Amino acid sequence: MWHKLSMARLCWRGGLAAFLIILAGSAVAAPRLERERCSFKPPRGDRVECFVLIVPENREQPEGREVRLKVAVLKAKRTAGAEPMVYLSGGPGDAPLVASSPGADALAEGDWWNETANIRRKRDVVIVSQRGAGGATPNLDCFDPRTSEPAKARRRAVTEEQEREILTRCRASLDRRKIDLAMYTTPALADDVADLAAAMSLSRFNIYGVSYGTRWGLEVMRRHSNLVRAAVLDGVYPPQINGEQNEPEIVRRAFEQLYTDCANDALCRERYPGLRATVESSIEAAQGKPLELKLQLEDGAQPVRLDGPKLLMVLLHMMREGEAALIPETVGAIQRNDLRLVKMFAEDLESNDGGLLEQNAQQFDGLYNSIECRETWAAVDRAARRKQIEASGVYGLTAKTSKSPAFCPVWRVAPAPASERQPVKAATPTLLLSGTFDLPPPLSATTTTTGTSAAMPTSQSAILPRLGRSRPASYEYDCSPTGCTSAVPETRLG
Repeated sequence: MWHKLSMARLCWRGGLAAFLIILAGSAVAAPRLERERCSFKPPRGDRVECFVLIVPENREQPEGREVRLKVAVLKAKRTAGAEPMVYLSGGPGDAPLVASSPGADALAEGDWWNETANIRRKRDVVIVSQRGAGGATPNLDCFDPRTSEPAKARRRAVTEEQEREILTRCRASLDRRKIDLAMYTTPALADDVADLAAAMSLSRFNIYGVSYGTRWGLEVMRRHSNLVRAAVLDGVYPPQINGEQNEPEIVRRAFEQLYTDCANDALCRERYPGLRATVESSIEAAQGKPLELKLQLEDGAQPVRLDGPKLLMVLLHMMREGEAALIPETVGAIQRNDLRLVKMFAEDLESNDGGLLEQNAQQFDGLYNSIECRETWAAVDRAARRKQIEASGVYGLTAKTSKSPAFCPVWRVAPAPASERQPVKAATPTLLLSGTFDLPPPLSATTTTTGTSAAMPTSQSAILPRLGRSRPASYEYDCSPTGCTSAVPETRLG
């Protein structure tokens, strides 16, 4: 009897201990939101609150490493009663809360106060960092940020062989620090958004995703659809579309749209009757004899040689920035040896994104490598891709410069399961925004192959003519249980 009683007590105590351990583990796993001092300076009459979201690196090992993510809440003009809008940035690897240079204000640089003014009339706007990118700890980047002049000079001097060595050492360093790259994925980012909602006591929120942020947002909707009231996805890039596999065709389609638009415009047709030949010959000529430019940048004048791939990069940048209408004039001027327009857009590209002055196209963003190598490159049919590049002429030049074939083996991440590449099925009211020159092309052009519309019955599509991905969030939208509508100012369609 005593033995049975003692065993019962022992089992009860053991059960209590196990319960306490589980409870303690749950306490560690619970997301935490800590207030921090804001470095941003809002305009008069506006307010911002700054936090750090703390979540487990691996949610199955809550006692392990923590990930810290910067969060900024741009407050509504009046007391917020409506569900907030959570902004999901692109990339992967974009860092909207990190300024481009020391001492600068990231929100001012991005013109966030003006761009979100309409939304903030009744909703807070929440900006959260991506785990593994700028604004997060740990940060997986493998090179100095492009902020100081010495850092820029060092980066520009890196050769392709040195780049591979840097990535190899960086990957080994992450191993030594026991950073688990398997936890830096789109599903993990989606769970961070759900944890943010829990930490902020939000039962529902709205999503605004841009570029890669649309794929991030779709994964939030797949995994946590009960939390998402409505979504606006701008420049839709669904998981079933593989940009690396079809890049030459995607680029060619964008230029075909440009040629069609010009042929349908009387003035453009009259001035540039052979636009296709002019574009292609300009790129081919630059491939044989690069354009010699001197770019005026913040750190002084910098010489650059625009070969075929780099000239194509500049033209694609013009499309993304909504300046496709100037491409005919730009390539026409190049034919006359007038390089002023191409120089202006090359300066804009280098100032914002880089990629022209380095000795080679560089890929030092660790989060980008982790996600793209896992979720995109791993699913590529290499032989079919090579065949498409060779068959695409000048439109395959940017794909030919991709570093994924060489560097994904160095980065060593396991491929994503096929289930992650399936279309997202959700009844969430969603507005799918695309510009004519989006890369990938507007969703309506690929609906039959992606199945996105069928999988999202309450979604509505809107294509903004002559625009690329550079579209602000300043226009108004409204979503109800049956769908979304957008009020886009006519001035944005010109």
